[in-house]
Amino acid sequence: MKICAVSQSFFPYTGGVSYYLLWLGCWCNKIGHKLYVIHLRPKDSPVEEEIKGIKVYRVPKNDLNPRVIEGYTRFKELILKVFHCVEASEEKLINKHLYGFNEYLIVNTEFAKMVKEVYEKENFDLLHVHDFQVLPLGSMLRDLKVPKIFTWHIPFTSKVPKVWIDFIINYMKEYDNVVLSTKSYVATALHHGMPWNKISCIAPFVTVEKPEINEFRKKYGINHDEKIILCVARIDSLKGQDKLIKALPNIIKAIPKVKCVFIGNGSMTKEVLKASEKRIYDQNLKQLVKELQLQDKVIFTGSISRDELMQAYEACDVVVLPSIMEGFGLTIAEGMAFGKPVIGSATGGIMMQIWPGVNGYLLKPNDVEQLSQAIITILSNDELRKSLGVKAREIYEKQYSLERGVRDNLDLYERVLALNSRIKVATTIS
Repeated sequence: MKICAVSQSFFPYTGGVSYYLLWLGCWCNKIGHKLYVIHLRPKDSPVEEEIKGIKVYRVPKNDLNPRVIEGYTRFKELILKVFHCVEASEEKLINKHLYGFNEYLIVNTEFAKMVKEVYEKENFDLLHVHDFQVLPLGSMLRDLKVPKIFTWHIPFTSKVPKVWIDFIINYMKEYDNVVLSTKSYVATALHHGMPWNKISCIAPFVTVEKPEINEFRKKYGINHDEKIILCVARIDSLKGQDKLIKALPNIIKAIPKVKCVFIGNGSMTKEVLKASEKRIYDQNLKQLVKELQLQDKVIFTGSISRDELMQAYEACDVVVLPSIMEGFGLTIAEGMAFGKPVIGSATGGIMMQIWPGVNGYLLKPNDVEQLSQAIITILSNDELRKSLGVKAREIYEKQYSLERGVRDNLDLYERVLALNSRIKVATTIS
């Protein structure tokens, strides 16, 4: 089976979707299938390349007008804000052409051209489009005679204005099947008119690698008797890093020997599209650290290598994701994979992963007091911390492992292909 995946970003531009496709592609290759990836081309990157056995095609072939990239960025960031309930303007949807919609379509047209070229070259069996940045491809590629699947990776809740949900649903209906990550997101889509037979629920998945040597503490000057609070997320106000910083003074009073490490994930938005809001938030976080006199307690690593990230998870004592809104929150699953207790906001997919009192604690978003007390509870009780970590690893293995995620995706591909009278594929994972 040949699958063509489309997303805004791909490895080495790290992020949830990038790794999702990397792991899926590597496993497909392992069991005899083939995954091709099309993604937005960073400046000076080749149009075609092979990465870890996966053939990668990049869009556009020639640099786009900066005005087009600016408009595309503005509109897709608007969608991101709306579905994270940060923006609720119906007027901006009505007058969407003033907020980058035309440029958003221009970039998607470039993606559509490349999909057709890759189809002519590779003759793939199925198209799998990932996330809101490339949502219009379903309608743009109606004449492409292969089944089309779309996966929505951010929140999809009834808190979003109906006009916006209807706008997105109309695009989703152009696909043979739409994947959402939680049952509550599925319920919202069904309530707003998404056909019951064109929707699936598949939780994301992660895989981790145990580092051969762990020098994370040594590199960042963290003593072995200091506890590590780890927060892995792109530097974005929706991730709530500022709430964790504000919780630190209370935590330090109870546990003086502690370090809080923030690892940014080098997102495509920040590194390639240069969204100014992300840079401003980054500056504000560092200013907040100075104001609270926490310079010796907080470490910002920036974007780091995969191996170093694995070292960080292994070295830490608790993984925290204090998001204001979250699609799924894969860093929680990564923490669980390393047997670490996890703390996160009661929002999006975090609520699926954290079983309160079993593998960690769920907290009200924006509640600094709850956050500090939960961290203190775990870090001050070694026996509790270890027992939560053991359960976290068990939950990961059953629910969020790579094997389970690949199986679910391949099962979906098989069903969609069978319904479209194409090919029957073996999906056994051995």
